[in-house]
Amino acid sequence: MNYENIKQNLSKILEGDVTIDNAELTSHSTDWSLFKIMPDMVVYPKHAQDLEQLVSFVNDYNNNSHEKLSLTARAAGSGMSGGSLNHSIIVDVTKYMNAIGEVTIGDFGSQSVRGNFSYPITGYATVEPGSKYIPFEEQTMEHNMLMPTFPASRKLCAIGGMVANNGAGEKSLKYGQNKDFVQSLKVILADGNEYTLEPMNYDQLRKLISKKHFYAQIAGEMYELVKKNFDLIQSKKPTTSKNSAGYLIWDALQAKSIEDFENGNGFFDMTKLIVGAQGTTGIISEVTYKLTEHEDKEEMIVSFVNDIHQLPKIVEVLKKHDLDTIELYDDNTFKIGVKFFADFIKDKGFFQAIKYSVRFLPEFWMAITGGVPKFVVLAESADNDAEKVHQEVLAEFEDLKKEIPDLKSFVVKGKESQKYWDFRHDSFKLLTEHSMKTRKEGSGTRTAPFIDDIAVNPEHLPEYIPRLVEMLEPYKGEFMYTIAGHLGNGNFHIIPLVDMNKQQNKDHIVEISEKVYDLALEYNGSITAEHNDGIVRTPFLPQMFGEDMMTVFKKIKDIMDPHNIFNPGKKIGMTKEDIHKYLA
Repeated sequence: MNYENIKQNLSKILEGDVTIDNAELTSHSTDWSLFKIMPDMVVYPKHAQDLEQLVSFVNDYNNNSHEKLSLTARAAGSGMSGGSLNHSIIVDVTKYMNAIGEVTIGDFGSQSVRGNFSYPITGYATVEPGSKYIPFEEQTMEHNMLMPTFPASRKLCAIGGMVANNGAGEKSLKYGQNKDFVQSLKVILADGNEYTLEPMNYDQLRKLISKKHFYAQIAGEMYELVKKNFDLIQSKKPTTSKNSAGYLIWDALQAKSIEDFENGNGFFDMTKLIVGAQGTTGIISEVTYKLTEHEDKEEMIVSFVNDIHQLPKIVEVLKKHDLDTIELYDDNTFKIGVKFFADFIKDKGFFQAIKYSVRFLPEFWMAITGGVPKFVVLAESADNDAEKVHQEVLAEFEDLKKEIPDLKSFVVKGKESQKYWDFRHDSFKLLTEHSMKTRKEGSGTRTAPFIDDIAVNPEHLPEYIPRLVEMLEPYKGEFMYTIAGHLGNGNFHIIPLVDMNKQQNKDHIVEISEKVYDLALEYNGSITAEHNDGIVRTPFLPQMFGEDMMTVFKKIKDIMDPHNIFNPGKKIGMTKEDIHKYLA
């Protein structure tokens, strides 16, 4: 395929940049995943009109050639599943499409993802997909508002990736995932036109379907697909409180039944087929997020846990209260932090590292006298009223003491609580930077995210975690791993540190994945709660959902992207052989 000629033709119709420079291609051939795919071209669109022109060009080209072009959208490249890697054309939205739009303040009701613990929606904000999350947050915080379903990579990630992966993080217990905060989307669909997607009632849906354009066509076909397969779709909806596997088709119809919807209740929401779809159903050009008020008075209960059977009881007791987070990290996280302490000092500087370490002296003493705890659990509550949050935390603490009297817990607040978050975030940052260094050098251990995002409901943890550890035991000579994550959701990030230059370790990736996912699915879990499918998990979707639901997923792809131009292979089509093929 003559990409030099394609570049010349695209450069005439796009205002953004088009390149086939080898350095640019190489920089887009990897992300934070295990994989490498060299693209053929990188396009930096300047605006939505460029995206429309690009999709139309690809359609025209493919209609007149047996060789096919494809488009894979990419934002910050901080994803761990290989979702933004592909052949043909990578569409990098971060260079130009990073504007942060208007923030609207108002009373827009409330919502809840957990029982009676609702929170107000106090505003909306528009933003382009290439904007990094932190500048966006800084702008909304000028109005004391927050989009709270940010991932742990908040300092690195961009909005487009957060939406495309249905991202979430430490506040997901209270606020849910990106799907819960996307109000509307502007999307370039497969016909090359930009449309606004937002929730519709039945009358609005019928009015849309009566129109003569591509969005009207696919909305009608998608509704018929949901209507025809309603019982199947609902039966396959993951039971975990978080999920990013597959297409979020079970969330598209927000009503008790088809009849209920057609009687005027609820909404049909096509954004749910863009959120979490990894750019396989269209390219996002603008996001409108809901915002909630920022609660800046925070207190935390820290628990040192050695008895794994205490974990579900901790969750059960604490979930009776209005918490933001219940997080966890294990003893290996602490040990790896110690192992790479030299890198830690280089990162922070000697005096800052010593100052940081001194803050942990009480905990170090507890660890010395009682041993390093198997798990550290962080349960944080927040409010704008300091006394209210203090009383809430005291009530949580009293409940823990009453229900689990031998649990070693204590209350911290203000800056004291920040050190625990610093350790949690810095330990992963150390691993990430170590991995980048060794990957560049082509030697040594690095993080291997492939079983990094499992979720099972917390009540299963006393059985599940020991079985998981036992399953990984035969590989411990090469795979040193940490367990950390969102205990309140039963969502764990298991990220081995391994020498990926050894072929035997590469050979174990699929083998371990099959075993670990089988175990998670035995407990009705999800193979990915927030990191999504990409190269690393698409082949395992039939294992999670079954062939009948995979048929529905394929129909979604066929309806939304009939010529398979958007990020081909992801969600539908990739195999376990592809995992081996693209391992870097």
